[in-house]
Amino acid sequence: MNSSTRLISGTFLGIDHWSDKEGSRFQEDIRRMSEEHWRQMVRDMHAIGIDTLVFQQCSCSRDGWGKGCAYYCSTRRPRFAWMKGDPFGAVVAEATSLGMTVFYGLGDMYSPDPYRYTEIALQDALITAEEILGLYGNLPSFGGWYWTKEFAPSSISGRDSLRKIIPALRAFHNCPIMLAPNADRPMSPTLLADIDVDIVAYQDSVGLGVYPDALGRYARADRYQTLHRLPILYKGLRWSHDAWQPEDQVKSYYHYYPRARGRTAIWNDVEVWEFDHRLALLPAEFSRVVSQLELTAPYVEKQIIYQYPGFMCHPDHPVKVGGERAVTLYEQYALYREHLLKGHA
Repeated sequence: MNSSTRLISGTFLGIDHWSDKEGSRFQEDIRRMSEEHWRQMVRDMHAIGIDTLVFQQCSCSRDGWGKGCAYYCSTRRPRFAWMKGDPFGAVVAEATSLGMTVFYGLGDMYSPDPYRYTEIALQDALITAEEILGLYGNLPSFGGWYWTKEFAPSSISGRDSLRKIIPALRAFHNCPIMLAPNADRPMSPTLLADIDVDIVAYQDSVGLGVYPDALGRYARADRYQTLHRLPILYKGLRWSHDAWQPEDQVKSYYHYYPRARGRTAIWNDVEVWEFDHRLALLPAEFSRVVSQLELTAPYVEKQIIYQYPGFMCHPDHPVKVGGERAVTLYEQYALYREHLLKGHA
């Protein structure tokens, strides 16, 4: 087993959490962070091997569609009233100085349904893309786009909307595009060919499994069942991704699915959180996170987490975003990583 895939090397993040209810335990703390606090947080991430950042959203319409605000310095959207300085820019600048890669979330968790209102959602996303490209597109840290809406590609709504959205994003600016659907939905090589994305980071679904049926999706879920099914789940996903074969190596055309850009990368989106009884998020215990990493490591190329802010925190950071549970998870993971890098299995 490749030890690098047993380690976290990327994270989602946001300048605040997209849901006030889910983020109620840390929303106030994350919003009061200064530019220097954010720079320090990026350095803390880098210290434990994180080399890739994914902004879940660059803008948010939590106050209603048409009232969207930007986290970055936009000329076309207002910014949130609580924002001070340019924390978004500080994150990008610090990540760039450390040689990290940054993906930028396009779309909005509060947008109209991209399946029924594809053009409306897409045009709004392209406003963000144009501004982000102007601000950060020439930086060496620019990694590409992340499409924020989490429609399963195997659903009719996901497949049909993505077959319109992805080509439009490529026509605007041809760069890597990433999705993060839930891993419990099927994937096939032909579907990967249809949607034509460069990276799929599958949400491993373990966080949801801690609180049975939290979002009406896992009627019989618990953390043990969810962990136990990870190997078979990711083995099947890996098969779909590995079906991309050069024509001269094809033994059967049942396993030949040509794609101009080559094989779609398979990443794991590790849920390092769980719900409390009020459906507010809190950091998971370290032993569960290690199980998630170990069980999926043979099948994926990169482990990214959702997310660092709120669920992991360096003990010396001035703002304890996520509280002591987040500090504990950071410290325990740092020790695990050090142990693994020294060659101790």
